[in-house]
Amino acid sequence: MLFWPLVIISLVALSLFLVGPPSGAFIASEDAELRLVYLIVLTAGITIAGAGRLLMRGGARTARFAVVWIGVFAGLFTAFTHRDSLHEDMIALYDRARGNIHPSVALATPQGEAELRRNWDGHYRAEAEVNGVRLHLMIDTGASMVLIPYEDARSVGINPDNLDFSLPVATANGKSSVAPITLSSIKIGPIAVFDVQAAVAHPGRLKTGLLGMSFLDKLDETSFRGNRLLLRN
Repeated sequence: MLFWPLVIISLVALSLFLVGPPSGAFIASEDAELRLVYLIVLTAGITIAGAGRLLMRGGARTARFAVVWIGVFAGLFTAFTHRDSLHEDMIALYDRARGNIHPSVALATPQGEAELRRNWDGHYRAEAEVNGVRLHLMIDTGASMVLIPYEDARSVGINPDNLDFSLPVATANGKSSVAPITLSSIKIGPIAVFDVQAAVAHPGRLKTGLLGMSFLDKLDETSFRGNRLLLRN
């Protein structure tokens, strides 16, 4: 009759041990050896209780339960001892899955780079934070500067009423003009650049903003590797 209460109490104690017990408690010591001793004693106690039940009552069902509980404790112990590496692996796997599903999501590499995946149309797009506001922008090495759609100007803190479309530019559709501005920051994944020269397009002229050379030139490195674009600063 005492077997299952002992199992429950032991599991509760083990859970408290794994998540971090209250400060000042005996098992809260930062001494790794002391914590390991506690875990061994706890595991031994439940094992002995299970063995005693097996000897007193016997039966294949009890033996199966004993094997299951031993496996549970072994799994918990393994997860605890490798919790840091498991956490990093899970984050890396999650980021990789996001990058494959949403190529515009920048992945942070171990070297501190931002990695973008090529889209189905051959272009590289990024979910960037422009003046703290998320915008979908396309990497364009042929553009001399960052170009923001008129419709997004107000959201990034630019007053459309103060725009002066006096800067001439050459586009695929011929000559046009844009309004020069300065963006305080552009962030993509783990990288960030500040005081970026940019411009705002005429209303209705641009659907997706462009990350041109005024942004790329502020980076330490921009490299294409297969279907990946790596940005470093």
